[in-house]
Amino acid sequence: MEKYSSHDATQPGADVSGSSDGSGPPVIVGGCPRSGTTLLRSMLNSHPHLAVPHETAFIVPLYRKRDSFGDLADPDNRRKVAEWIVKDKKSRNERLKATPEELVEAALQSPPTLGSILAACFALNARNHGKPRWGDKRPSHAWNLNAIFDLFPDAQYVNVIRDPRACAASMNRVGWSWGGVESATEMWQRAIVSAEAWRRKLPREQYLDVYYEELVRDPRTVLGRVCAFLGLDPAGIDSMLEYHQDPERPTGTPFKEISKPVTTESMHSWESQLSGTDVALIEEVVGEEMRRHGYEPTGTRVPVPKERMKAFRRIRSSRSKQVRKRQLVEVKRMVTYRRPSADQTRGGS
Repeated sequence: MEKYSSHDATQPGADVSGSSDGSGPPVIVGGCPRSGTTLLRSMLNSHPHLAVPHETAFIVPLYRKRDSFGDLADPDNRRKVAEWIVKDKKSRNERLKATPEELVEAALQSPPTLGSILAACFALNARNHGKPRWGDKRPSHAWNLNAIFDLFPDAQYVNVIRDPRACAASMNRVGWSWGGVESATEMWQRAIVSAEAWRRKLPREQYLDVYYEELVRDPRTVLGRVCAFLGLDPAGIDSMLEYHQDPERPTGTPFKEISKPVTTESMHSWESQLSGTDVALIEEVVGEEMRRHGYEPTGTRVPVPKERMKAFRRIRSSRSKQVRKRQLVEVKRMVTYRRPSADQTRGGS
């Protein structure tokens, strides 16, 4: 089946937002965990004009507590934001090539919005790598795009999609799916539904789907499409394909694939890693989304135990309640927090 069509940056009239000096809007990468976001991030970071650090964790948490820092026109309050970034144990700010003192100074010199402070921190990382443009990668950006585009209205979002059966098998293998296949399937569905909603909202120069299977089968062609979308010099593709030689690449068991050239060996590993019941469960609950993105169900007739379907619904219901609770908080904050959040370092409002 033909895949759900994506915005194509190579179509006539597509606006690529790079400039003669290689700079451009922020590049944001997201998708379901274990969908290939780390692979694509490593490739993007290997382009000579773009710095995308290995998974930081402070953009969305800061956005959710933006009303606790007061008026950012006050330098002391901008300092508070930067100090939270460098002191919070979960922020992973050490993945930026910058000292805490440099990050604080960047915040103090930035325009008085949260988006500007964050942009200044990532831009500092890019400059310290000798690059003019910055990006950030985190799978959960896929279901937090309201925060991303409030902070960075001109951001270009690259959404990575992979077969849900492969995502679930990979999450189970590395121990990232605390609720088993049921939890992994819910995450895949949530990432897909959220990204599709934003795809319909955004102009084509701000959204691109990248399919993991296409990326590993024909990386040069897919990276050419990504570079065209982002306005990156295609001469950098050769460097992108050498991502595995980057001394700053992530290490450890979950990222062992990043230490070697791109390969298709993981495309179908789920077939031996998932049980027939696992596959049947995934295909029953997200079969519609699978077909929409070109992933054909196996048609297995293995019955799914009622207990497992109940477990999936329980997980989906619990996470839906969490989302609704956060949405209510955001609605209240829209009334009480009147200050702008958008990055103004690129002329945003």
